[in-house]
Amino acid sequence: MAHALVVDDDPLIRAFIEKGLKFGGHDVTAAADGLEAIELISRGGYDVALVDHVMPGASGIEVIAHASAVDPTLSCIIITAHRDLDVAVEGMNAGAVGYISKPFKTEHLLTIVANALRHRMLHVETTRLKLLTPMLEHFAVVLANTLESKDVATSEHATRLVDLSGRLAARLGLRPEACDAIRLGAGLHDIGKVAVPEQILRKAGPLTDAEFEIVRKHPEVGASILSDIDTWEEVRLIVRHHHERFDGSGYPDRLRATQIPLGARIVGVVDSFDVMRSGRPYAAVKQPEEILDELARERGRQFDPAIVDALLEVLPDSEFDHRHEAVGTVAVASRPFIAAPPAMDVEHPVLQAARAPFYR
Repeated sequence: MAHALVVDDDPLIRAFIEKGLKFGGHDVTAAADGLEAIELISRGGYDVALVDHVMPGASGIEVIAHASAVDPTLSCIIITAHRDLDVAVEGMNAGAVGYISKPFKTEHLLTIVANALRHRMLHVETTRLKLLTPMLEHFAVVLANTLESKDVATSEHATRLVDLSGRLAARLGLRPEACDAIRLGAGLHDIGKVAVPEQILRKAGPLTDAEFEIVRKHPEVGASILSDIDTWEEVRLIVRHHHERFDGSGYPDRLRATQIPLGARIVGVVDSFDVMRSGRPYAAVKQPEEILDELARERGRQFDPAIVDALLEVLPDSEFDHRHEAVGTVAVASRPFIAAPPAMDVEHPVLQAARAPFYR
């Protein structure tokens, strides 16, 4: 099961906890005071620590604080006197994930320990994903740019999408793990094009109906490729839905408005923007004023209006360094999507999503 450290200067209580934990199938190491516990924690190897509050040498709070510094994934439980909630709060502030008050029964002890171990498992998984995310993101960009060399003459499309999608997600106030998922989804959004013949991808003229039906399958193929990666559900949804349209006329599922996952709405806008500014075999590069006109025209139709607003906010001036000359300062300033983003009204779907879980 787990390796538990029991820290209590009272030999009777220490023995009771040891016996209860062993009954629950756990391995147990015991320490008689705070200093001994600190030494044992420094050596590592524990999944959960049950620490008495008042002990000689070092207090339980000091032991928990040391554990948090040495191994943040070690789940600590503070043992307090009956109903001493102030001590429990102090322990939680030091890094404990739970508390148990004396006297207690073995059943209650094992329940608290099980909860602490679940907390440790989630913390370990989160830490692992944080360490893996940069490597996964790099892999996604390399893979996507390999597909890009098959798809079009230009390159680095995926690299630009990852960067701009990440900046846009941060601008919308999404939490870091959501931003990471969006960056990965941006890098892998066209992975399903591995199933599209190269002659179709490189075709300069209009596609036939049959050819377009093949291309339309790539979001579903891409989502299928990622379906077995349990922790990538958000990424999979971006890949599947990045060609949905805000008005419900997109594919593959004809989702509309906030039915479309927020990450897919972000990647959809950024993908279209990059295609317009960099060109494709089937579409010439657009001038800055043409891109602005297209974003304005499709605002509320193909694109989420608030995401268009946020996109124009995060773009550096160099992206549209000719827009004032081409369109005119007054004309640009009068466009609703060039103005400052709308106030953070909780009724707005994008801002609701920024405060709520990543996908609803």
